[in-house]
Amino acid sequence: MASVASLREHLVEELNDLLNAEQQLIEALPMMAERASSRELRTAFRGHLGETRQHEKRVARALRQLGEKADGKTCEAMKGLLEEGQELMDGADTGALRDAMMITAAQKVEHYEIATYGTVRTYAQLLGEKNVAQLLIQNLKEEKAADKKLTRIAEGSVNRQAAKEWHEQASATEMLQKGAEWVQSTISDTMKRVMPGRTRGRKKATRSARGSSGTSGRSTRRSRKSAR
Repeated sequence: MASVASLREHLVEELNDLLNAEQQLIEALPMMAERASSRELRTAFRGHLGETRQHEKRVARALRQLGEKADGKTCEAMKGLLEEGQELMDGADTGALRDAMMITAAQKVEHYEIATYGTVRTYAQLLGEKNVAQLLIQNLKEEKAADKKLTRIAEGSVNRQAAKEWHEQASATEMLQKGAEWVQSTISDTMKRVMPGRTRGRKKATRSARGSSGTSGRSTRRSRKSAR
């Protein structure tokens, strides 16, 4: 990373970071909207896509007003957040759970942007760049509104539905476990009833064999005495 000689240079670097961050988000939001189960969440993602396109334009305009051009560098922070969000989406089936996980990922993105826009707005104000600051203030307000909307959707329906899904799965698992235990117990009881009968049969057969053996021995001894 090149050394930064002034606060203005730092502001320009952060604006370039935000520009690429918004560009990455423009690519990611349509897929997030497509994979959302909740209609409200899907609408929120699509609505924020339109806002994000405006955010990109405002950041590009802020750079131009500073007499700067986009440097084309990748915002690694946004890249990492979106990759994490992709992993979350891939790790759950369609339903409230995946919606909750997407809200988690989206709010991490929003919090990153809120923090960064708040910082660059302050820098612009301190440097006397009022027009630049105003552009950034607009973006900051919309990012905060988007974050609040996601919270409202999560607390209003998605989180409760995800919790309901979990309880239903837990109940189903418990029922299966109890069913398996009942089957095992039934088989065990059946075997206990059957096996003692077989054991008694084997004991009778053994006694009969012993009895036959004893009779045969006595007959043999009598035959020998007669011969003498």
